[in-house]
Amino acid sequence: MKYDLIIGIDPAGIGNNGIVIYSSETNSILFYNTFKTKTVLESKNFYKKHLSGIKKFFDNHKILVTVENFFLSSKQLLTNPLATPKIIGALMVLVQDVMNWDYQESEPKNKTKIENYKGNIKFTKHEQDAYKHIQYYLRKL
Repeated sequence: MKYDLIIGIDPAGIGNNGIVIYSSETNSILFYNTFKTKTVLESKNFYKKHLSGIKKFFDNHKILVTVENFFLSSKQLLTNPLATPKIIGALMVLVQDVMNWDYQESEPKNKTKIENYKGNIKFTKHEQDAYKHIQYYLRKL
């Protein structure tokens, strides 16, 4: 399935979230950002605001949102391990039910199969992860 835009998200819920918007039409990155939030509600509201803006600007475009899934491992030290699954659930509802876009979750291991972006943009770690999930999807086509 061909998408005009692919939005990659590295969600945190609380902490640093990364987002990258890629245009299939121009084969270029239109937007990238890392933002820090202190609560899941703050994170959800940020995504809602920005996804609504994208919807207004790209109303007649086919859009896919790919979100990095979340797994707890014994090696992780998290102060609030429920924040990320909560924001992933909120993103699923926002994307599928509010925006009416296609949604998929990408496993964290998928980003290890993709090289870091080597262009002119200086991505943060979270933007790099979001970008890698977009590239992983594109390689599967």
